[in-house]
Amino acid sequence: MSIDDIVAQGVARAVKELYGVDAAPESIVPQTTRKEFEGNLTVMVFPWVKAARKAPEAVGQEIGRWLVDNEPAVDRFNVVKGFLNIVIEPSF
Repeated sequence: MSIDDIVAQGVARAVKELYGVDAAPESIVPQTTRKEFEGNLTVMVFPWVKAARKAPEAVGQEIGRWLVDNEPAVDRFNVVKGFLNIVIEPSF
């Protein structure tokens, strides 16, 4: 399983647990993080803002915290506007 798949499945589980939204892992496509930001992969959180009834930054923080706590592949994260930048654990 690729790291993109691991992250997509983790985000889908986080969205289900945090907001009660079924997000198909196939619909979550992590992108390579832009060079000016820390991270390996970036996920847009805009699709879940309405369900969460929170600002994009807050949604990114909640999903990021969930991933750090529950997904061993995720080392840390940062949020820039509605973009969740994920740092992958070096062992992966």
